[in-house]
Amino acid sequence: MIDLFDLTPSCDLQVLTKQIASTEPLITQEVFPQVTEILEKLQKKLKEPVKTKFYLFKTLQTHILPLTNVCFDKSGKKCITGSYDRTCRIWNVESGDEEKVLKGHENVVFSVSYNYPRCDRILTGSFDKTAKIWNPVSGNCINTLWGHTAEIVGAEFNPHQCELLATCSMDNTARVFHSETGQEVNLFSDHSAEVISARFNKDGNLLLTASFDETATVWDMRTKEHAIVIRGHEAELSNAVWNFQCNLVATSSLDRTAKIWDLRRLDDAQATASHKDEVLDVAFNCTGTRLATGSADCTAKVWDVTGNFELVTIMAGHSDEVSKVTFSPPGGLLLTASADKTARIWNSATGTCTQTLSGHDGEVFSCSFNYSGDAIITASKDNTCKIWR
Repeated sequence: MIDLFDLTPSCDLQVLTKQIASTEPLITQEVFPQVTEILEKLQKKLKEPVKTKFYLFKTLQTHILPLTNVCFDKSGKKCITGSYDRTCRIWNVESGDEEKVLKGHENVVFSVSYNYPRCDRILTGSFDKTAKIWNPVSGNCINTLWGHTAEIVGAEFNPHQCELLATCSMDNTARVFHSETGQEVNLFSDHSAEVISARFNKDGNLLLTASFDETATVWDMRTKEHAIVIRGHEAELSNAVWNFQCNLVATSSLDRTAKIWDLRRLDDAQATASHKDEVLDVAFNCTGTRLATGSADCTAKVWDVTGNFELVTIMAGHSDEVSKVTFSPPGGLLLTASADKTARIWNSATGTCTQTLSGHDGEVFSCSFNYSGDAIITASKDNTCKIWR
């Protein structure tokens, strides 16, 4: 597998082909034209869609209580929603029809996710202290995962070993389960406060957790012990994420900062991003060269992670806290969700707001691009989510 971190919308493809060939013996002079042709197709995908405006396509409204989280499948043709009404619902994005209602939890369904890239399983985490695995075609529950003693607030499949999944909970622990047997494989219990996120690295052999105990921890799935404890924040963490190469970790905190950590040098944070109020979310772009932060100070910021970690731009325009930030797949756009009942689309290089997605009657707390970047989903406390295309 070849990682194309130097592929950009404007790079010289002939030069890049030669760089790849210098490190890959199988790429010889004879196949240069084919390699360049493949790179050209990939380069086109990096460019933002010609379409500059998104229009409201469908409003999905059958939940009877506020939503909690939303998620596209890889094709972008289906999405799932979790809700305080104790259900997860599967939607057809093309028609806006509700296809399945996943019932069985006895409290709020807070976390929803697919097993990418296959997307033939759905994982839900609930305040009823259980996680459930579902078949999205039949809508049947395949397995219920027990063990947590408080609300589950995060759950995701291992990207490399889809039979494994991780959950995190307000009981101060993260746990790893086998999806087929339902057996608990690992219990990570070194945090001293609630664990609010758990994310695998791309190889699936490390698990990153963030906690209200002001630390993040990297756990080794093989030794079942913590490999690294990340300390330096002065208040609860709100998120922790990997960059694509998984050599950097970004953490956001209620201490008004986000920090970037190089896992090879943990004496101190590699860089600190500051806001005037709590930092509620953090996200890398697809290549890991840019970092976005969203804050209760009503702004989002984009930072250049390469070099000296410089502020690229400030997105100012929301009238209430920004609780979610996410880049478009190519990285040229930043999508933000806010308590001011709107989501906004920004040029991630200039900070210009290109569009305001309005129409919700309550706080917008979750938003996402689909895999190809030509559709957006927003979820609100008004019990609805909206598809924009």
